[in-house]
Amino acid sequence: MGRVFLFMVFLLAACSTTPAVKYYTLNPFSRMPPDISQAVSGDTLAIGVGPVEFPKFLDRPQIVTRQSQHRVAVSEFHRWAGSISEDFLRVLVRNISMLLPADRVAAYPWKDQFSPTYAIQLIVDQFDGRFGGHVVLNVSWSIWNQKDANQAIFKHTRIKEPVSGEDYDAVVAAQSRAIGALSRAIVDEIKRVTNR
Repeated sequence: MGRVFLFMVFLLAACSTTPAVKYYTLNPFSRMPPDISQAVSGDTLAIGVGPVEFPKFLDRPQIVTRQSQHRVAVSEFHRWAGSISEDFLRVLVRNISMLLPADRVAAYPWKDQFSPTYAIQLIVDQFDGRFGGHVVLNVSWSIWNQKDANQAIFKHTRIKEPVSGEDYDAVVAAQSRAIGALSRAIVDEIKRVTNR
């Protein structure tokens, strides 16, 4: 009788073991993209990136995936290693600094001694994906000329990146690629503005 009781306790303990939490980060370009050719005018260009606003349902430690048009799933065991909004901003700044010949790109809030030529503000509406489907990044962004507040450009970008697998690694990799595509769109607009 005692052995049966011990076996049942062991079995219940084994069943109640929770899986280990896994942590993820977004990543910038792993190398310089091959299609960088046109330089921006001037050597004194400085770009300030941020702030970035995220909806509350995304700005959480847990990774959010899309189940349907109206339903999302929040994973307790797959989490961001930090803040998704800070990680997003970090990767965007790194990508832009790789895409532009200017070496002065800073994340918001920048230090007092940094004076950006242009400031980029972003509002993320959607940044989630489906296993084996697509990641969707919907973002409104603006470029502000810091010397002339009347010179502002407003854009909306929707990016879809395929998710190559049925796991969170594949979703996060697709999200990193989506930020890469957004980085290119922002840099293309900066080049257009500065080369007028």
